[in-house]
This record gives sequence, structure tokens and C-alpha cells, in this order.
Amino acid sequence: MGGQSPQSDMINDLTRRREAIERAKSDPWATPPEPDHVHPGVRASWKRCAPAIRSEMDAAPVDADDATRERWDDSLLRRAVPGLAGQLEQAAASGELIACITDPDGRILWQSTPRWLRPKASRVGLVPGGVWHEATTGTNGIGLALAADRPATVFATEHWIDGVTSWVCYAAPIHGPDGAQVGAIDLSTTWKRANPLGLATVTSLAQVVEHELRLDRSVADLLGPALELGVLGQQRAVLDGRPLRLTLRQIEILTILSALGTAGLGELHAHLYGDRPVALATLKGEMSRLRRVLGGRLTSRPYRLTLPVRVDAAGLLERVDAGDVEGAARMYAGQVLPASEAPFVIAQRHHLDVALRTALLRHGTPAAVLKYNSVHPYDIEVLERAHHLATADDPLVPALTARLAVATAD
Repeated sequence: MGGQSPQSDMINDLTRRREAIERAKSDPWATPPEPDHVHPGVRASWKRCAPAIRSEMDAAPVDADDATRERWDDSLLRRAVPGLAGQLEQAAASGELIACITDPDGRILWQSTPRWLRPKASRVGLVPGGVWHEATTGTNGIGLALAADRPATVFATEHWIDGVTSWVCYAAPIHGPDGAQVGAIDLSTTWKRANPLGLATVTSLAQVVEHELRLDRSVADLLGPALELGVLGQQRAVLDGRPLRLTLRQIEILTILSALGTAGLGELHAHLYGDRPVALATLKGEMSRLRRVLGGRLTSRPYRLTLPVRVDAAGLLERVDAGDVEGAARMYAGQVLPASEAPFVIAQRHHLDVALRTALLRHGTPAAVLKYNSVHPYDIEVLERAHHLATADDPLVPALTARLAVATAD
């Protein structure tokens, strides 16, 4: 008979490590054994937590959804490093991990969670709004990384509160150009799926983000005036509270740069004009005029906005991703720049419409569907699905029925 599989051997090793940690945690002040299975930083955290945090806690406290969304919308990391969420999603998907971005207080502002882990994560407060500061939730990856100001792993029973001892967390703090913490990156999963690459991954990502923050953005740029861009339905632009009068072409350029982060002249030309015979000099002139409107906050070679940008379409998609279908529908004032013929904008318009429509077909309430229906009055499938899902006592059912009758009338 053959021996055990490598997977079984690994689980056995993890189990023995978990048990040794549990014994050590029963007396944080005891002299560590040789060899010690507990990192000194974790032991120090236990000693800080023992007098103040009840180990019997089941979960982290969770802030209100609206407050969390506002914090994420205003987050330095979201505005300054627009590709961070995408990089984290890739890292998480490759290892079936939960990926989180937090603020300096350990509050989760953004998260990507595999479907199979969502119920477990929800039970322990590992969700947007969950507060994982060491002073609130005891020893955990996020809290320890922020408290010790270094990357940290917290494995299984190293966690202080009982509710999360079946997890393993890898976290690293992120520092702004002035050296102050601006948040943390975390990857988490169940303890049996512990991955030795987890800590290296978050450490590397944090270093990339810190480099990006230092590279070509001053603290004044990052914390200075923000550009608010409305592209759903009617276009609008507001800079530091002051409305800007921009052309459709200028709004298109801002939409592209806010989504991509950077773009070369040829790339931007293709996204704006496609195969249309428009000279590069024409686009250069557009960029010069836009730079003047923005007070010089637009660099070239490649083109990049050097001020924070908030786009309503991006906020809508974030709500769809977070499962807030009704909140996303409330933001849906119309399609993305409906008058635009720019290839990039057309693709963005289609992507947003499909994402919202798919979410409504799965979880659309009458209120959400009626908001969508004001833009797409003849989408019969969405109306029928919402009518089927609605409860009989929903006060919006009559309005839904009337809209469906209009849509299906000859």
C-alpha cells in the first residue's frame, strides 16, 4: 500500500501547527517552546489583546453599507491607483482567495470574494464595512499588519477571536508618499487552503502600489481638487465643486483616461475615432485645450490625469459587483454618453448595460426594474422577470404591470 497523498500530508502538518498554536495561545505570557510555531509578532499581539478583547467574539463589527461606499468612493487608493482592484481580483482568483482593500483603521472598503466563500465570510464580518483593527477585533492579518506596520500572516488559531480561527489571512500595509499608512491589502481563505505564496503576493502588491503613489503624484495632487464626471444620461463635469463646460469629445477623453489610467497618443486616437480619418494633430489640439481647462492636471507621453476622478458609471458598476442591485439602478440615469460614437465609449456603454441588466434578471426588485425601464421601456424580459419575482403585496406591482402592458402592446 502506498503512503498518504501530498495533499493529506500538508493537511496533517497544518493540523499539527494549528493545535500547537492553540496550546500556546492559552498562556500568551509563557516562555515560547523550542521550536516555536508562533511568530513573535503574533505573540506580542496576543498580549495587547488579552486585557481588552473577548476571545469569544464571533465576528468583526460591520459599518453601514452607505458609509462604506462613500469611504471607498473617496479613498486615496481607489482614486490614485485605479488598476489596484483588478490586480487583486486576479491574484485572488488564481488562489481561490478573498481579496480586500482597507482604510488605515482596518475597515474593509472593497472586496472580491469567490462565491463558495461568501457565506463563511459574511458570518465573520469579512465583508465591506467590516472593521478589522486589532483594537476592535483582536489579532488578525489586517490588524497586525497595521499595528506592526509590516506584512503579516495570521494562521487559524493565531486569530484572537474564536469566530475566525478557521481562517488564514495575509496582509500588508500601504504607505503614502509621506510615509503615513493609507490602508492595507489582504488575502484570506480557510486554513486548510493556506498558501505559502500569500504573504509574498500581498507584500509585492503593496510595494507596487507605494511605488505608483510616489512615482509621479505629489501629496497635493492626491489630496487636492477632485473631478466628478457624470456620463450616465446627460454629461456633466465638476472640478472642486465648480461646474465645467466641456464638449462631448472632452468628456469622452476623460472617460477613457479615468478608466485606463494612461494612454499613448495612438491608443487614445483609436479609442476615440476608430477607423475614422482624423489627424493626430487634431487630437493633440483637443488635449491641449483640455489641459488648460483642467489647470494643467493632464500629463503627456503617455497621457495621464494627475487629479482624482470620480465617474458615476464606475460607481454604478462597483455597486453591481457588490450585489447592491437597487443602489446601482438608482444611479442609472441613462446609458453611458448616448450621443457618443467613440469605440471605447460604445464598448463601455454595452458593458454597463449588460452588467446591470443581468443583475436585474437575477435579483431585480420592482423599484430597480422601474428605474431601468425608464431608460429601456421595451425590455420585456426584465419586466416579466421582475413581475415574477415580486411579492403580491409590493406597492409597485401595479406600476410594473402597467409598464409591462405598454411594452407588450401591439
